Amino acid sequence: MLVLAASNRAPPSSAPDVPGGKGSCLVKAHALDSHGTDIFDLRDRSHFLEFHVPGARQATITELVTRPGTGSRPTVVYDGGRFRSDALQLCDRLRHAGFHQVHVVDGGIAAWAQLHGLPEAMTLNRLSDTDVAAALAEPGSRPVVLDESLRSVLPVPEDAAPASAERVIVLVTAATAQSAIRARLKKGITTLYWSGTAERLRQLLDTQLAQNRKRLDGPAVSKACNAL
Repeated sequence: MLVLAASNRAPPSSAPDVPGGKGSCLVKAHALDSHGTDIFDLRDRSHFLEFHVPGARQATITELVTRPGTGSRPTVVYDGGRFRSDALQLCDRLRHAGFHQVHVVDGGIAAWAQLHGLPEAMTLNRLSDTDVAAALAEPGSRPVVLDESLRSVLPVPEDAAPASAERVIVLVTAATAQSAIRARLKKGITTLYWSGTAERLRQLLDTQLAQNRKRLDGPAVSKACNAL
């Protein structure tokens, strides 16, 4: 499958495409198809052996930043993070380590699998219950509902979301056809999806809202108990 993916790649560019403009650390997934680029997979070894970009070498972030010659030639890295905030955090770590020629794939391995229409995208781009509320709340995300039963639960209506979103979050149920999900994963923008019931989605959103309120309120204070 990886050999097939390599042969079906889009025409490679000579240098990574930096979406954020000059000086930005983030690059789009097709930067992994560039000639003359060092590629590193920062996931753990088991995930690397299961599926990775052809030509990539596995390394931890610590191994990467201590590796002699890192950043001396075009270098692109990716991990399992699918949110833009994940990529930005990795960018910060690399910049603080002094590597200004190393770029991070926005969307990680999931964005690359989607770009090439690989079957692994159905697993890599699926959001867990733990992630879906955060994905919907992340700035730049646009929800898309493929089952009407989920529409009333959305924290932000579809028509209120920005058209130029950085992520599309597709919401489906068990009754949604797999072909409908795959069709969405073929779009140019990084697309993630979650499957579940309206009741479950409401519970997850309420839980995140409660956690956010608790963080905003800060540490609890009690006049009756010195421990609080």
